[in-house]
Amino acid sequence: MIRMYATLALAAALALTLGCSDEKEPLTVGLIPSSDPTAMIERFAPIEAYLERELRRPVDTIVTENYAGLIDRMKSRRVDIGWFGAFSYIAAQSELELEPMVIQRREESGLFYHSVIVTRADSGLTTFEDLADADFAFVDRGSTSGFVIPYALFKSRGIEYEGHFRSVTFSGTHDDVLEDVMEGDVDAGVLEDLTLQKWIASEKVQPSEVRVLWRSERLPGSPFAARKDLDDDLKSAFRQAMTAVHEKDPDAMKSFDDRIEQFVTFEDSLYTHIQNISTILGKQYVLDNFLNN
Repeated sequence: MIRMYATLALAAALALTLGCSDEKEPLTVGLIPSSDPTAMIERFAPIEAYLERELRRPVDTIVTENYAGLIDRMKSRRVDIGWFGAFSYIAAQSELELEPMVIQRREESGLFYHSVIVTRADSGLTTFEDLADADFAFVDRGSTSGFVIPYALFKSRGIEYEGHFRSVTFSGTHDDVLEDVMEGDVDAGVLEDLTLQKWIASEKVQPSEVRVLWRSERLPGSPFAARKDLDDDLKSAFRQAMTAVHEKDPDAMKSFDDRIEQFVTFEDSLYTHIQNISTILGKQYVLDNFLNN
């Protein structure tokens, strides 16, 4: 009897082992922290579920603690496909081989957006020059529109931001910058115009309550890119799934960002302007702000 139980237990263990061997490894998708991480995970959850159906494998989604964290996790193969900011994508390419996947095309702005410096309408600040001695908020040193582009602007005008402003805050996300500005915690701040448009559309702020002091040239949006060494079939399946989500599961796409019209493939040439800025700022800047956690 004991021998029979042992045989049955061994058979069950072997069946379990064989069953597990047929399970596919999860695909890990990493997102930069463009807004509240918990909210981002919730908004991306329907796309995660859609990808699991389309790819027929588990999908794990994480939001990294900062922009450099996504690059670090992809280097160590803890993230397979990353959703980057424009500049962090260029920075990542200096550290590992990436393959472009897709980028979101929005209904009103297409593939592009802008960096904007904003203040409250009643702050008394009316021009860029009025920012001297103001309390100022950036997003994160890894944010394209929330730091890199305005940093390049200041440098082009001979301004060292550390001494130019009365105080400097790194709020963490674009939403946090706008909240800090509107709550009066800072006099002005810089963020992506998409976040400002989102707040206006949701009536969290009225257009008459905020003043735009500066607007950048158009910037390419945030791309999804895969590690080059990821399985080719899996990369192809991800690309096909994402470019079809607007037809197959539009609600999932709108959950992530209701302004997205569809995801489209892209070429690295879209980021030539950002690459040129990276070259001007230099390797040490990239190391200090993107590659060193």
